[in-house]
Amino acid sequence: MLGHNPALVDLVGDPQAFFQDGLGRHWPEQCQTLPHHWQQGLPGKGLIRVHVSALDDKGGLLFYLQPVVDPHGSVLDLLAHPIFVQCPDGSLLAYNRSFADFMSTSQPLLGTPCDQLFCQDWHQGLDQGRDALLAGSGLPPGRVTSPDGKLWWVQKRLLTQDGQAIALISEMWDMTRQLQMEAELSGDRGDKLTGLSSREEFLQQLEDQAHVAKRIKMKMGLMLLDLKNFQQINDDFGHQVGDALLKAVSQRVRQTLRETDVLARLEGDRFAIMAVHLNNSEAMAQVHHKLALAFEKPFELDGKPVPLGFRAGVAIYPDDAEKADTLFNNAELALHQLKKDGGEVRFYDERIDAMVRLTRELGRDLRGAAERGEFFLRFQPIVSAYGNKLLGVESLVRWQHPKHGMLVPQEFVYIAEHVGLITELGSHVLDLLNQELHRWLDYGIYNLCMTVNISPQQLRTPELFDKTRELLAELGGPDQFDMELELNEAAIHNDGQRYAQQLHDLKKLGIRLSIDEFGSINGALNNLTKLPIDTIKIDRHFIAKLGRDPDAETLVKAIIRLGKDLGIRTSAVGVEELEQLNFLRNERCDQVQGFAVSEPMSGEDFITWYHNFNLVRGGIQP
Repeated sequence: MLGHNPALVDLVGDPQAFFQDGLGRHWPEQCQTLPHHWQQGLPGKGLIRVHVSALDDKGGLLFYLQPVVDPHGSVLDLLAHPIFVQCPDGSLLAYNRSFADFMSTSQPLLGTPCDQLFCQDWHQGLDQGRDALLAGSGLPPGRVTSPDGKLWWVQKRLLTQDGQAIALISEMWDMTRQLQMEAELSGDRGDKLTGLSSREEFLQQLEDQAHVAKRIKMKMGLMLLDLKNFQQINDDFGHQVGDALLKAVSQRVRQTLRETDVLARLEGDRFAIMAVHLNNSEAMAQVHHKLALAFEKPFELDGKPVPLGFRAGVAIYPDDAEKADTLFNNAELALHQLKKDGGEVRFYDERIDAMVRLTRELGRDLRGAAERGEFFLRFQPIVSAYGNKLLGVESLVRWQHPKHGMLVPQEFVYIAEHVGLITELGSHVLDLLNQELHRWLDYGIYNLCMTVNISPQQLRTPELFDKTRELLAELGGPDQFDMELELNEAAIHNDGQRYAQQLHDLKKLGIRLSIDEFGSINGALNNLTKLPIDTIKIDRHFIAKLGRDPDAETLVKAIIRLGKDLGIRTSAVGVEELEQLNFLRNERCDQVQGFAVSEPMSGEDFITWYHNFNLVRGGIQP
């Protein structure tokens, strides 16, 4: 290192004296005045010795600075900002301690090619910049990113001798805070609402840090955050309150992160975190744990506590990807899979790749599946809690895939939504139902409520309204069959107010509306008073815990009481055990369905089940 390099010996001499380095090479000495901005805080008048020419047979060059007044110290080590010197071939010739700190290393760097040291191709070689420098125009400052994530400006100056470039001096200044202040003042950079990095800036920073992580052989974590229930809060309280909440979220998340971590608002209620300089991937689990603890405390809106949660998709460099764009895509895939499977956090793994490939395959195969006759219906009875009255039947679509076998809706409906085939699929399901119900009429089966699951995307076009109206007319109206359309709670929660008018129009046709998986999302109660809901179906996960989990029992009791108070029918889904059934009877739940009553069956099997049920007047006993 400059001034403390054991390879240098006999460093004191006359202005025209020679000295010998540790390799046996001889060097001439010259004197030169230190630039004014280097003299601050240094002893003496800024006179230094500059060794700039090599005399060895290979034409080697050594650049060395030493204060005349202090022959045993290094002037460069006294400077707070990093400085380094390059040979004409681009290798590192000299540097100070601040530069070593910048590089986060104690290993010797002399002789290292400078284009291997930095995360960006900022380095303009001596050959490229020599003409501009000799002409006096200089090289423009270049931006580099240190291993700890800070931004620096590099100003370069060319040293020449007899018109020839012999070395390039580069000085560096930490510009992170200055850039942040400029961004805040100008309002042109970053996200204007929160002051965080924008999506575009974040992706550039992610690419920069991927280069840094590769060079220093460290890991880097990327976490994408998706706020739960934010849209509902935004709809209920207004955009001004929603904006205030986003600001509060950004501040709280920022406080949980290290100074070197990067936080960005990508869009809407989607945030991104980049954690740099990680020793292992487990560090991202700790980041998530800290965030979860931070979100345990409710946010405040107009002086009222508002609970808010988040989902997180995580990808690790270089374990999951070595390119920034692939890393970002993998984190998005993890978040997408999390939304599909449920949970709080999902780390990317190779299984997600397999799921993505399967999703793409199924998306292609969905086209034409109806024409090929691959869809069919199964029917599950819905009975009163005491089991002595058949109230209705839920129709459940299945896909008999030629390669993957029978698929349930959870495996392909979201794909149909994604590829734009959900309206076509929904219409085909109603056609199949129409055929089956006409057959049931021939067997004397009528006066039942048929429940059909729909996607909120089907409400975007008039086709659902027209199709259900035609179906009811063909079947003879409510005297023959009632129709109930079922949306899951997440759809009602996210899009209920958007489609309120369509739901009211369907209600005018005499169609019932139900919410499935009720209780799975906080803050959905508001929709019960704003939308024309007839039935709430209690989430099967809570039903499965009856008799084992007091909290689940308390929640189920509360939902049943809520239904009674609002005049809304309550239905328990997934009832499989007598203990569960007895609990629901005691709490006066209105209706049940599940394997304790019957598993889903074909239309033909339902005809047989129906007549047997009527013979014994009760398929389940107390």
